Amino acid sequence: MALNYGPKMHQVTSANIDSVSITGGTLISAGNNGPAGEYQVVFQHDQSGCGGADSGVYIQLNDTVKWSNIVYRWSGTGSASCWSFNVAGFGAAADPTNGGTGNLKSYDEGLGDGVFYSYLTWEVPAYQSHNKVSACDNNSDNFFIFNQTLPKAFSIKRRRNSLASLAGIHHGRSCNSTGAGAITTINNIRIY
Repeated sequence: MALNYGPKMHQVTSANIDSVSITGGTLISAGNNGPAGEYQVVFQHDQSGCGGADSGVYIQLNDTVKWSNIVYRWSGTGSASCWSFNVAGFGAAADPTNGGTGNLKSYDEGLGDGVFYSYLTWEVPAYQSHNKVSACDNNSDNFFIFNQTLPKAFSIKRRRNSLASLAGIHHGRSCNSTGAGAITTINNIRIY
């Protein structure tokens, strides 16, 4: 007999996507081509920002499945002094309605948000003191300026802000490397 714990999550597929918007980059792929046929977006950052145009990707979900929480896997290559995950920040032109927040609430671990299954990010003691959703610095605790050629990764759980508006995943970079070595992959998206 199997036991299930926690909420029943819905695995996101193309049927759950309203739109994918980008700025300052190239959408390499978007569709049910991730591990186990799940929805996956691969995006190349082509603008370096730092006073000029920056880059970002926004995956907006539709409401065919009602949800209040989202969990997804992010992995990336390249370096960036400035970056943001669902906060007003960099590459926000990809998410003009929400200014980069993706209609998600402010990150608060006390209210259930969290980062887990990390690789070359917050599992490294030197990076644990850094803000988990945004940066614009060259501090020694900014994971994104180190290990530039190795893929960095983590899973993150966030809460939806308003059920009256569509919501989704936004990631942007500035003061960053560009081209084939500056890739963002988002997959393993679950909503509940």
